[in-house]
Amino acid sequence: MTELRPLSPAEAARGLRRAGEAARGFLGTDPVTQNDALLERELVRREAQVYAAGGALVGCVPNRAQPRQAYVSSTSAGPEPVRALLGHLATYHRRTSFVALVPADSAAAPFLGAGFARTGVLPGHRYAGHAFHDVLVLVKEEPCRS
Repeated sequence: MTELRPLSPAEAARGLRRAGEAARGFLGTDPVTQNDALLERELVRREAQVYAAGGALVGCVPNRAQPRQAYVSSTSAGPEPVRALLGHLATYHRRTSFVALVPADSAAAPFLGAGFARTGVLPGHRYAGHAFHDVLVLVKEEPCRS
């Protein structure tokens, strides 16, 4: 089981910067084009929770319109850190629904391996490299716990 270590916004910004290209789009941020101060402000503004999970970063942002739902992101190439985050959110934050917005040109394998299903595509949703790119919408539902 992957252990999660909570990070402060400053630590998260530094970790995202180190992750570089793998962190593009992480919870709606872009550490390749945004400096650390802006990354910190964006993470705080979005009420993001970011965790170190082995050599990867995982994080979530609550969906204010759906209190049991969270948007999740990962810099991992494998599903285990994502599974650890989902277990933590389901157990300690009572989240039952998870959404990942993944650039279509990046690897969705960590989410698919953690039980997410591809539910749609947002055409031209992400702007990067002087062009608009498609974004995959991945969803996972957890069974309700009483």
